[in-house]
Amino acid sequence: MFLSVEDFFNKTQSIKLLSRDEQAHLAARMRNNDPEARQMLIEAYLPVVAAHIKRAPKALCTLHTLYTCIDSLEKGVDSFNFLQEGESFTHHLSWRMRQCITRCLAERR
Repeated sequence: MFLSVEDFFNKTQSIKLLSRDEQAHLAARMRNNDPEARQMLIEAYLPVVAAHIKRAPKALCTLHTLYTCIDSLEKGVDSFNFLQEGESFTHHLSWRMRQCITRCLAERR
């Protein structure tokens, strides 16, 4: 749990993204019901979530938006086929984050 959005930003600064090989290895472990591999995939992509929230309108920089985006990240990790050739997870996640932030913006109106 994060205490504030700024706390989340600070904690995600030191996280590095995974290579395609690392993604594939963790995805294979995740398919064998390894919850630790799933958690590692989620944590590795928190900086992407942070980047999208930073670019969102200031009114959306709230814990509600943050946790909604993290929930979308988790759903993305669960549904994405990391072993496929083609689209990268970062691209897929960026699409998910734009959709999530648009929904949060619509909810605020």
